[in-house]
Amino acid sequence: MRGGRVAADIADAGGAGPERDLDSAFRAHRDWLVRRLALIVGDAEEARDLAQEAFVRLTEHWPLPDSSEPARWLSTVGVRLAIDERRRRRRWGFLGLRETDATWAMAVDPDLWRALSRLDRRTRAAIALTTLDGYSQDEVAAMLDAPRGTVASWISRGRDRLRTELGRDR
Repeated sequence: MRGGRVAADIADAGGAGPERDLDSAFRAHRDWLVRRLALIVGDAEEARDLAQEAFVRLTEHWPLPDSSEPARWLSTVGVRLAIDERRRRRRWGFLGLRETDATWAMAVDPDLWRALSRLDRRTRAAIALTTLDGYSQDEVAAMLDAPRGTVASWISRGRDRLRTELGRDR
């Protein structure tokens, strides 16, 4: 993958200035970005690759116009990369991905994560971005390049399905 050395390249920059800020962004956002992408694609290894590609693209756009927002930028780019990869695999008829390595998620609430994995990728992304990351539906609509009403529908139907699978109390 093209971004295979981005972590090392960022770490080598080490000094002060914009490179150092990029290194800080990488260290601060790498782990949560991988976890969020794993929720969408259902595979930790693929999520790491997609996060790496998002960071490669960040280096190409660094410094960001609003340097206080690398998390938002990475989330948007990462989610779009994940959805594009799923579309590409479906279009070309690639074999399905290996079973997910979601041990980090299963330890928290296995029933919830199993139920989430049964939702389609767009619904998982919309729920993860609004519920876990705190983005508004308008922001998620912009990230996923979908109308706000569609995002609201995905979230509503997804939550209804989760309630059915998990029981009303959860």
